[in-house]
Amino acid sequence: MNDFVPPAVLARAFEPADATWLHPAQRRRDLAEASRSVADVLVIGAGVTGAGAALDAVARGLSVVLVEAGDIATGTSSRSGKTFHGGLRYLEQLNFKLVAHAIEERDLMVKVLCPHIARPESFLYPLTRAWWERPYVAAGVLLYDLFGLKGGAVPRQRHFGRAALKRHIPSIDAQRVVGGVQFHDALMDDARHTLAVVRTAAGRGARVITRAPMVEFIKDGERVAGVVVQDTLTGERHRLAARAVISATGIWADDIQQRAGANSFRVQPAKGVHILLRPEALQSDTGILARATDSVIIARRWYGYWLVGTTDTPWHGDKSQPVAEAADVDYLLDNLNAYLERKVGRADVLGTFAGLRPLLKSVGTTDSTSALLRDHAVIDGPPGLTTVVGGKYTTYRRMAADAVDAAVRPLGVRTPSPTASLPLVGAGDWAVVRDSAGELARHFGMGIGDAGRLLQRHGDRVRDLRALARARPALRATLPGAPHYLVAELVHAVVAEGAHTLTDVMTRRTHLSIELADGGLTLAPFVAGCIAPYLGWSSDDTRRQLAAYRELIAAERAALGPGAAVPSAASPAAAPATLAAAL
Repeated sequence: MNDFVPPAVLARAFEPADATWLHPAQRRRDLAEASRSVADVLVIGAGVTGAGAALDAVARGLSVVLVEAGDIATGTSSRSGKTFHGGLRYLEQLNFKLVAHAIEERDLMVKVLCPHIARPESFLYPLTRAWWERPYVAAGVLLYDLFGLKGGAVPRQRHFGRAALKRHIPSIDAQRVVGGVQFHDALMDDARHTLAVVRTAAGRGARVITRAPMVEFIKDGERVAGVVVQDTLTGERHRLAARAVISATGIWADDIQQRAGANSFRVQPAKGVHILLRPEALQSDTGILARATDSVIIARRWYGYWLVGTTDTPWHGDKSQPVAEAADVDYLLDNLNAYLERKVGRADVLGTFAGLRPLLKSVGTTDSTSALLRDHAVIDGPPGLTTVVGGKYTTYRRMAADAVDAAVRPLGVRTPSPTASLPLVGAGDWAVVRDSAGELARHFGMGIGDAGRLLQRHGDRVRDLRALARARPALRATLPGAPHYLVAELVHAVVAEGAHTLTDVMTRRTHLSIELADGGLTLAPFVAGCIAPYLGWSSDDTRRQLAAYRELIAAERAALGPGAAVPSAASPAAAPATLAAAL
């Protein structure tokens, strides 16, 4: 792959340079600087917890390096339920502390940290037993509401009878469901939220190095004193020294600790599968949370679609490639359909994804992952290495703060975490832009709903998209077959958001891979053609990127069984000639 050289027009359009921008030139610079200095804190893993730890440490005034084997949020942090939530079901486990902390964090996201990404959304718990279930559920939701009184970020509970419930959810089976209790949590985009955390850290001086897996630890006697990483783009190895190392590696946390010379815990990966349904699959103006066979089933409105999850089963396969299987999809559809009059079928499923939760497991505990606690743990050892593992996405900021506290305590650092009042990239001027969907729709020639979702993805950084479009007017266009995205977003993904591959753009900077029924294969050549000039790809590079993406989609479809065929390969012609020339 050739070196990245930002086009001169774009370089002039963004002077002075924005420190939050992530791109190949920034990566090379950060890798070189990290190789010749000693960081205060080095964080392994750019999932949400590692990203949060990097931001927490750099916000305390420490020098920070964040290294990641693949892409930002490439693992569990882009495959969650995409909801900031307190965990209503954890009340039945009497885990009140976790719920209280999660609700406090949810409200911080909505009101302070990322109000463009996190937005309140209603959920309705359907009641199927006429006399005892309502007071039981209402008591739990009341406690849920009480935990959120201080934040005041979401509305309180409401109750519905059978007729009112049917008006709100026309799809509901009114013969089975006798009423419902409504509560609120907050929807979000996990991959883009994690990206915002990383970019915020970069803007404060953290060095961000992706596609650089840790191959060994640097040791000073028994003490961990840094890591050796291998640059997968060049094959070269680099020694990155640090006074403290934090492992935020999720499902690989026990493996990483063992490589450092300790063995104090085990991680049980638990597979959680979600499916994305067509907008018209479910007629409802509220999300649904209901009891499932062994846990709960949740259907939530998400960027105009319906996102349904989740499963909770042990995973013993390849940790890097969990896949949704036919049985997972059938489980979700069957449990959702148990409450619906208008049934949902396989034809309504646009896409699927599977993530692995890193649950702590002790010897002798149950094999049921749904019974394992979602609390996090911060584990010291060997000296110089701190591991943070477990927990849930919503409480990432607390997990990060706890990990940094433990890591820097031996260094004599006592500065408290400031991140509870630190808005993320996109949130700083949110109040100025949040009502601008109409104007954006006119400017870009897109629907007002699509413009609203553009704001949710980028917040006040829509200004960067507008600047890109001024520099290259062709970037103002919407994507063919996916008019809710701009061509400018594709370019922005590689010049500002750290995307290095076609898969990065299709699966995490956008969600075309699950939003389009063919997995985005028809559109992929167009996307590759748009980003190739900004990544210095040759025609062979572009063909390899398309082949790798097709293999990914083929593997995911194969896991779903013979009914989920992959369309034939699209032409490698990247983009219409007029657009390609304009780029």
